Amino acid sequence: MMRTAYRGVSFHEAQEVVRNQRYDRTESRDFLNGVAARSSFGQGLYLVNDQELAAKYAFCHAEVENDEQAVILKQKIHLIHPFILNYKYSETRLRSEALNWKLDQNLSLPKESTDTIEHSIETSRKIGKVIQEYLTHHSYDGIIYHLNDELIYYVLYDQATQVENIEIDFVFNINLLKKES
Repeated sequence: MMRTAYRGVSFHEAQEVVRNQRYDRTESRDFLNGVAARSSFGQGLYLVNDQELAAKYAFCHAEVENDEQAVILKQKIHLIHPFILNYKYSETRLRSEALNWKLDQNLSLPKESTDTIEHSIETSRKIGKVIQEYLTHHSYDGIIYHLNDELIYYVLYDQATQVENIEIDFVFNINLLKKES
């Protein structure tokens, strides 16, 4: 199945991505406003179907990189066998099934200790890795996550074969937006 998807990035990153036709940065990142992007489903390329949401990510990435320009990138994505998350099959259920699968393999999971922010982030990262292992073990090449009737997240596990025609869709100056608010 082919779809159009968007990703928000800084102008500097957009130039590299368009030139190389691939993304190098992982999704995990802390933004200046206390918000954080996490790889909840393991290492992969995280995209959205919504330009407005992509613009919000672009603003945050440009701000943290001290780049005045933010960019929405548009690309075609291919998913052959995606895992579907929605109101019928939740993220919580996927996480539970992946962790149970990992336990059934008698492999060690992260041991709980102090509940610090760093520990929580590391635990989240490890759980994301387990989810990715579970899905790829069952031949899924990514995730289509319907958050609601309009908003969809895509997670791609092999961008080299799943992404094409990355191009700049929209550029905006974040300082102009800061002045307006």
